[in-house]
Amino acid sequence: MNPKLLPRYIRFGHVWRFCLIVSIISIIPSLNIMVWSFDGAQAQSLSYALSLSVRGVSYFLFAMAFALLNVESHYQIIIWYQIQTKLVRWGIQIVLFIAMMEFFYLSQRLVVNESPKLDYLHSTYFLRHLAIYFVIQGFWFFARIVENSNRVHLENEQLKRLKIKNQLEALSNQLNPHFLFNALNILNISIGTNPEAAQKLVHNLSDILRYNLKVQSQNLVRLSEELEVAQSYLALYKARFGDKLVFSFDTPLTGKGWYIVPLSLQILIENAIKHNVITSTSNLHIQVSLNQKDNQLVVINSINRKTQVDSLGIGLTNLGKRYQLITGKVTSLSDNEQQFTVTIPLVESP
Repeated sequence: MNPKLLPRYIRFGHVWRFCLIVSIISIIPSLNIMVWSFDGAQAQSLSYALSLSVRGVSYFLFAMAFALLNVESHYQIIIWYQIQTKLVRWGIQIVLFIAMMEFFYLSQRLVVNESPKLDYLHSTYFLRHLAIYFVIQGFWFFARIVENSNRVHLENEQLKRLKIKNQLEALSNQLNPHFLFNALNILNISIGTNPEAAQKLVHNLSDILRYNLKVQSQNLVRLSEELEVAQSYLALYKARFGDKLVFSFDTPLTGKGWYIVPLSLQILIENAIKHNVITSTSNLHIQVSLNQKDNQLVVINSINRKTQVDSLGIGLTNLGKRYQLITGKVTSLSDNEQQFTVTIPLVESP
């Protein structure tokens, strides 16, 4: 049965400094007596100073002995003590307390040759060493409470991060097959309707798939990369719908390094195309613009909703979740009779 050891952030240097402070505080009352009670008798002052020195050393060594019992150590005797049961450790501490107190008491008597008021001196030694013992034990008790609190907080943070990681992986796994099925369907239609453009479409699809593989392990990507791939993505749909699909990118280059959650624009483009009717009399307009004032990317599409949509309805929901998990920011949606607007917050140089 291992005892709870001293927290790892407390080193041996901290231990001996703390014990030194405790020993100094313990002799302050006696030091005041020496300063204010003697009338200048040099011999008496020197004798009392020697007595205080012996006490200070004894207090320091006593505190160090009990402090080291709580420290993780390579010394076999301390390791042996730490693996004992709680009852055995208490017994060892009692024996050690009495033995050290008596040893230091007798040492002071021999060194200083103090004979008067021996009972008073003995009692004083006992009480002060007992006070030091409780101070040492109280310090380790407090340190362990802080350690336990920090450990619980760290474990909660690790669990939180693990949960976020699992959620992101689950969301990513939902998005990638969804995109792939749509892209292959677009390519299949394009090959049948316009064989001459098939090679260009294959290159576009290759670039898009390569990009999707690249961003699998990334939480954020450069806005410029996302915009470039989004235009390739729209080119695939353009081959299918022709002039019935109209899109524009009003995203001037800036000196700022804007970042965005991967695949955001692809999801919004796919959502607009999937949920709206695209015919010669009802064109779909998609506009992507940069709001530099509010650090936002705005995607607007015209509205002519389908009555029935073959969709799992996870695109915009997952995008909002990913943004919240990765950046702590949220996307915003708004619509009216003419257009549907999605505002995406940008991240500057993460």
